[in-house]
Amino acid sequence: MLRDNLLTGFKLWGVRRVQSRTALAVAGAAAALSLVGLWNWRASVVAAGGVLVAVAYAKHRLDSSSEAPAPAGDGWVFGGERFVYRSVSEVIDRRPREITERLAARYRPGQNVEMVLWIVAKDGTGQPWTLVQDRFAAPLPSITASAVGEVPGACDPYLEAQRLSLAETGLALVDVLVLGWGTDSSLDARRDVIVVVGHTNVGAEKLGSHIYEGGGRRSHLVELHPDSVCRSLGSVDARRWQAGAVRGLVRTMEVLYPGTGPLLEEMVEEPWRSRRMFARLGRLTDGEVDRDLKVVDPVVLKVVNGGIVEETEVRQHREAHVRQPRDPDRALSWEATARTIPTRYR
Repeated sequence: MLRDNLLTGFKLWGVRRVQSRTALAVAGAAAALSLVGLWNWRASVVAAGGVLVAVAYAKHRLDSSSEAPAPAGDGWVFGGERFVYRSVSEVIDRRPREITERLAARYRPGQNVEMVLWIVAKDGTGQPWTLVQDRFAAPLPSITASAVGEVPGACDPYLEAQRLSLAETGLALVDVLVLGWGTDSSLDARRDVIVVVGHTNVGAEKLGSHIYEGGGRRSHLVELHPDSVCRSLGSVDARRWQAGAVRGLVRTMEVLYPGTGPLLEEMVEEPWRSRRMFARLGRLTDGEVDRDLKVVDPVVLKVVNGGIVEETEVRQHREAHVRQPRDPDRALSWEATARTIPTRYR
C-alpha cells in the first residue's frame, strides 16, 4: 500500500512538473511577443508564426510518441516467462476508422506484417471455444493462433481478418475485434504483428473438425475457460508458443472474462516452471532434453498378468480418426486424443 501511494505521488508530481513548465513556457512566450510587438509589429507577426509552428511540431511529436516507442524491457513477462513481444498499441477500445488510420500512418505502402487471428465459436450450450494451431515444420515445432498470415501493414484489419479466416479455415467471421499490434521476435524470427480475435456463427463442433491444407499442421479445439486455456498453455514449453499468439489468447480471455489475466498467469506459472526445470536438467546431463522438441505419442501404464508394463498409445490423425457417437450440440474435448475424454459438461 505504501509503495503504491509513493508511486502515485511520484506520477502526480511528474504531471504537475510538466504542467508548471508548460505554463511558464506559455507565459514567457506571451511576454516575449508583447515586448516584440511594442518594438515592431512585423517582428511580432513573425514571432507568433514561429510559436505556432513550434506548438504544431510539439503536438506531432506527442501524438507519434504515444505509439512509436515500445515499453522499456526486453519483452512481455507472463507466467514467469519472458515472451519476446513488445506491444506498440493497445487499441481494443478504439473506433475501426481510427485504427485503420493509425495503421496507415505507421506502415508505408507495400510493407507487409503478420496477422495473428484467434477464431472463437460457441457450442450448443453457449460456451466459447477456439482453435489452436500446431505446426511441425522447420525450423522448430511451434504452437500459434487459429490463423496466421501476411497482410499489408497499411490495411483495413477487419477486412484482412475476414480474408485470412476464409483462406485458412474457410470460416466467415461475423465480428472482428482488433486487440493491438507490436513486434514479435519469437520462434527465431522478428516481425511486426497485428493481433485480432474474430467470432463466427459456425458451431464449435464443426470448428473442431477443421483440417489445415498442406502438411505439417494440425489443430485442436480448446475451451475458452481458464482451466482449459491453462492446460493448453502449460502442456508444452513456453518457448514453443508464438509470443503474439499468447498475448492475443490472454487478451481474448480478458474480454470474455474480465479480470482473468492474473488468474491465468498464476495457474500457468507452475507447469512452465516445471518444464523449464527439466530442460535445465537435460542441459546438465546429456543436453538432449533441451533440444528434443518433437511431438511423441503418450506412454501409458497397464497391468498385464499382475505386472505393470509401459505401452505407447498411438494417436491417430484427425482424418483417419473414427469418432464415437456424441451429442451434436457439444464440442469435442480440448485434447482430441484417440480416446474419448469427458469435458466438464459431462
